[in-house]
Amino acid sequence: MPETHQNSTSRLSGPALIYDGAKLLWHPSIRWMILTPLFINIVLFSSVTVAAGQWLGGWLEAVISQVPDWLHWLVWIIWILFGALALVVYAFTFTLIANLIGSPFYGIVAERVILLERGDQAGLASMPLLTVAWNSFVRQLQLLRYFVPRTLAIALLTLIVSWIPLINLSAPLIAGIWAAWSLCIQYLDYGADADRVLFPELIKRAGQDRWRTIGFGFSALVASSIPLLNFVALPAAVIGGTLLWCRRFEIRR
Repeated sequence: MPETHQNSTSRLSGPALIYDGAKLLWHPSIRWMILTPLFINIVLFSSVTVAAGQWLGGWLEAVISQVPDWLHWLVWIIWILFGALALVVYAFTFTLIANLIGSPFYGIVAERVILLERGDQAGLASMPLLTVAWNSFVRQLQLLRYFVPRTLAIALLTLIVSWIPLINLSAPLIAGIWAAWSLCIQYLDYGADADRVLFPELIKRAGQDRWRTIGFGFSALVASSIPLLNFVALPAAVIGGTLLWCRRFEIRR
């Protein structure tokens, strides 16, 4: 990589990490492992995004049509809240499913990014690819066990809060913070798994620098919420999360 490990510690902001990840997308050692899940996700989510957009647009119009005339001044607030929540849900759902599909490839990507970051070019040819791919897929299933019940609890809390006047303005913030934390944990986990770090230890280490973690996750969330861009932003965030692990959270040897 162009930067030494010591100098790279200054590049720990979310946008910088994703930018560094994007620059590595076409590296010869990982390029094919980026293109394969990218093609699968484009085919799957292009159709799903169009269908979901049409359904949600019609549903929102039906909800607004039920608003009494004397409350029509609230319509713009409903649009803003719905738009923010829809983007958070879309980005979070897209990322979870796309990462599950791409996990066998992204686990190998993380292994190779770590070797590149640490300057170990010789190790690139010696990794058991099938073992890494399978372990990464199993690890993603373990992550879902952590995320799903907590996400349902946050969703319930957000739903309750959304019915309370004024306080309901915090609903997108609550959902956004949880989604940012979840996404960063997911992206950090590729590097942690490559270093054979158990998931509870990853959570502990990420919690020690919670705001940096949430900051990176928020950057990934914003990038993942933009249709078309999200297809490239997702693997860039995978690499960016691995770089963040190496530069900030790895266990020093």
